[in-house]
Amino acid sequence: MIIINREMDKENVKAVIANLENEFDTHKFIEKFYSMYEKEYVELLYSRIDSTNGIFRATHSEIGKYLANNAPSLEIQKMEKVESENIKKYDSENQKWRKIV
Repeated sequence: MIIINREMDKENVKAVIANLENEFDTHKFIEKFYSMYEKEYVELLYSRIDSTNGIFRATHSEIGKYLANNAPSLEIQKMEKVESENIKKYDSENQKWRKIV
């Protein structure tokens, strides 16, 4: 399991969410996260360097799990699964989220 709390501080995650639309998907979160916290994003990737499932896939999966496991304190809720363009520029399924406002 990734040591996500070191690289993904909860306050940073909240700041990313604050800069997204009221409805967003995990891919949009990841794009905003790496644009706001590039160093932390690279550290997350590097921490999965030995992943047999691919560095990006492993890292992004852990980010999605982090959002799901911390949804109440992040004031977001799950919606349906959606297809959207990922960081590698192809469509894949991921979680859609809604801010609880």
